[in-house]
Amino acid sequence: MDARRALPGSSFDAEVCVIGSGPAGATVAAELADRGLRVIVLEGGGAGRDRTAEDTYRGVAGEGAHDPLETVRQKRLGGTSAVWGGRCAPLDDVDFTEREWLPDTRWPIPHDELRRYYGRAQRHLDAGDCEYSAAASGFPEVPSDVAADAAGTEVLRWDDLWRWSPPTAFAPRMRALAGTGRIRLFTHATVARLDRDPVSGAATEAVVVPRRGQEVRVRAREFVLAAGGLESTRILLASDGYGGSGLGAGIGNAYDQVGRHYMTHPVGEVGRLGLTAAGRALGLGYAVTPEGVYARRMLSLAPSVQAEQGLGNLKAAVWFADPKDPSHHDALLSTFALTYWGMGRARAGFKSAGTHAQYTSTTGISRHVRNVAGDPARVVRFARGWARPRLTGARHLPSFMPLDSSRCRLRFDAEQTPSAANRVTLDRERDALGQCRLRVDYAVSPGDRQSIATSLTLIGKELERTGLATVDLSDVERVGDAPMTDGTHQMGLLRMSDSPREGVVDAQCRVHGSPNVHVASSAVFPSSGAVGPTLALVAMACRTADGIS
Repeated sequence: MDARRALPGSSFDAEVCVIGSGPAGATVAAELADRGLRVIVLEGGGAGRDRTAEDTYRGVAGEGAHDPLETVRQKRLGGTSAVWGGRCAPLDDVDFTEREWLPDTRWPIPHDELRRYYGRAQRHLDAGDCEYSAAASGFPEVPSDVAADAAGTEVLRWDDLWRWSPPTAFAPRMRALAGTGRIRLFTHATVARLDRDPVSGAATEAVVVPRRGQEVRVRAREFVLAAGGLESTRILLASDGYGGSGLGAGIGNAYDQVGRHYMTHPVGEVGRLGLTAAGRALGLGYAVTPEGVYARRMLSLAPSVQAEQGLGNLKAAVWFADPKDPSHHDALLSTFALTYWGMGRARAGFKSAGTHAQYTSTTGISRHVRNVAGDPARVVRFARGWARPRLTGARHLPSFMPLDSSRCRLRFDAEQTPSAANRVTLDRERDALGQCRLRVDYAVSPGDRQSIATSLTLIGKELERTGLATVDLSDVERVGDAPMTDGTHQMGLLRMSDSPREGVVDAQCRVHGSPNVHVASSAVFPSSGAVGPTLALVAMACRTADGIS
């Protein structure tokens, strides 16, 4: 139902109100519907992109640098799954441990508590078996000479995998659930705030604003915030609980914790690598597992090395040479550079932000055009292989990844240390629906940048020592001033904690002080780890659903 068609002042009732229809919200809704509970799902956007919805996701820039908020998230049915790349991996045990060199990163639950939900999450994400070992997934065996070089040491790990969902978009699933009557779905249903009982602190209703000046209310016994990290935070900040201005303290915010400790994953590409025959034999590109799922090895440092060096977690992968430099004379790389240069200049698409924003500085455009014109057959061959599975509906190669040239790079995803100064707050500027915009204060610290540079250097040295590649990391110092403004992974804003003095939700993901408000989002992560959060947040959504009766 389009909430804009509801009569002003209308109210609706459910046992559970789920706010958001992306991977977390859709998972919670499906799990609860399977148990026969009456569920209403509120989605702020519509079936596709919408000017009003996009305006409500615009933010206000504060201290530091961050991608525009409307470019890093999608307010539409299915949420940001509409543009998700599909990459899945579990968090590491080290992410849950007490690390004195990384304060405030301890989880109040052990990894085993989340690990038991990964299998269910895999099924929701269509990511195949819950198997993240390269050796057990049909990857090439480690060459014997490399294994001998690595014997007796545990510095570089190369058996861990990323797996790729097709990727799954959740809009069709939400339509199917609604079409069978298992849930009641409202679109264009932006939640302005949650109102609560002044005595118990329990939420009583969600106040929905389909249009400026129009309010609809949804009453429920339990509420699940699953609107993405930033939007879920905005709703709690705006919920002073008693129908106020939206600039009050907010729910779960007795100790000014809502919106603090904002973390993303600093990402980038550095170095020049030449893979040896042993490196190529290891299978560092994409491979297909026995059940037909694309996967690839990730490179990381052993936890013991992280502890010895005082480093945060980091995952690396072999990446293609820098497409921006036309001296590579590669038609395919030039095609890639020109495509992202055009998207960035036009600010078109989700991938015009984040690490892809670097392509707006591409120079030598005419030389790139000559590269393409010089070998159009290479571009056509790649395009045919890329398009075929998309037309047939089969699983397709997750991304552009030519590793057949003599030059490669290291691409990294790094852990960010939580800092109370990295935060979002409500600004007085209002959006198209009359709601306060979010202001973002965010930066990657010098300590995190040094940790990234050290980790990459150690990984490079080990790749060379074991004979997998020749490595030149003379440009690793670029990490010190790289933009690192990507906000697509939104963590830490509503962190899980034993006490409301240290976070926003308890170990069961219930908001401190409002026990019938649950959060299903990577915003509850106390530490970010170094892998995309989708698998873990869907596992957390399954766990959250299990806690609702």
